[in-house]
Amino acid sequence: MSRTAGWLTGGLFIVVVLVLGALSLIPLSDYQPAGDLNVLTGEWSRQVESHYDDNFPARDLGTNVWAAIDYTLFNEGRQGVIVGKNGWLFSQEEFFAPPGEDQAVSANLDRVVAIRDFLAQHRIPMAVLVVPAKARIYDDKLADRRPVPMMQSLYQRFMTTLDKARITAPDLEPVLAERADLGQPMFLRTDTHWTPTGADLFARQAAAAIRRRFNGPAWSWGKQNFETTRESEIDHRGDLLNYIPVAPLFSDLGPRPDHFSPRQTHIVTRDDSESSALFGNTTPDVVLVGTSYSANPLWDFPGALRKYLGHDLINQSEEGQGPFVPMVQYLQSDDFSEHPPSLVIWEFPERYLAQPLDNETAKTWFRQSGTLIAAGQTTQPTDTHQGARP
Repeated sequence: MSRTAGWLTGGLFIVVVLVLGALSLIPLSDYQPAGDLNVLTGEWSRQVESHYDDNFPARDLGTNVWAAIDYTLFNEGRQGVIVGKNGWLFSQEEFFAPPGEDQAVSANLDRVVAIRDFLAQHRIPMAVLVVPAKARIYDDKLADRRPVPMMQSLYQRFMTTLDKARITAPDLEPVLAERADLGQPMFLRTDTHWTPTGADLFARQAAAAIRRRFNGPAWSWGKQNFETTRESEIDHRGDLLNYIPVAPLFSDLGPRPDHFSPRQTHIVTRDDSESSALFGNTTPDVVLVGTSYSANPLWDFPGALRKYLGHDLINQSEEGQGPFVPMVQYLQSDDFSEHPPSLVIWEFPERYLAQPLDNETAKTWFRQSGTLIAAGQTTQPTDTHQGARP
């Protein structure tokens, strides 16, 4: 920041503080205590605080003003967002990793392999769908800041590890980047996530790779038909706008919302043999486990994946938990133990590979499962999984 910009920022800050200070006295001018309140026990102070919070006219003003100044004058947002060109926003997690990032990446790569080993002892194959970072697909929308070298190499490191471990993991980054270069919207401008168009393309390419890899006679791909309908267009305020809080007072000064048509996919036909197998519970299920890329219905990723697989699936994805916690919760569930799947599809955003695992339940599971896998003591299901790898 230049010296002139520094003085300007300081001057604006002083003006904002003085205005807010004057406004802060307004809520106290009309305060009337309700009842006989005891000052010594804190009843009076708590009521004054509640009245002040409810009636403070500048409660949002200060936040909105400062966010508008940061964005319009300095092209910046709050900690957590990177502002790119032309209103494009990016998660800071795609640019910088926490301290000890290399150790976190190595530990998470080991955990991915541990999940594969755990499922393999149950004779259940796994396919990992790595979602490339938005900043990787739209690097032409970045401004001055670029991901650090470790984050730039993260996707290839992930794919190399999966390949060496012989884990099915199609490389879907090139096709997303190619379509983005052609102007097709793969990711939302103000959101971390993909567009329905991007989710549909990712699902189509992923399903083709899965059908090629698991192509024995026991796999019933293409036996079910699904139909996708488009809903009315909506304005969508992406999750990254939370880091540029100009709304509601100065919304026009911030990035404009995204605009798209949500999709919904429904099954329309199922042949008799497949219906019998499904309702008789003789065919193992295909299970999708993932993050908000799969859990949020706005993107319709599970629906698109069903359509291109031609096969229904059970969606065990969760929002706000990252990729490991939903997977561990599913593997600990009665659904997994009582109805083992024929295939687990794991949607895994690239950026989470550099994030440490903080969930104690999940970390305990990995420690215990590692011991059991090494000893060959994981419980084998009684079902024979048709088409699963031996």
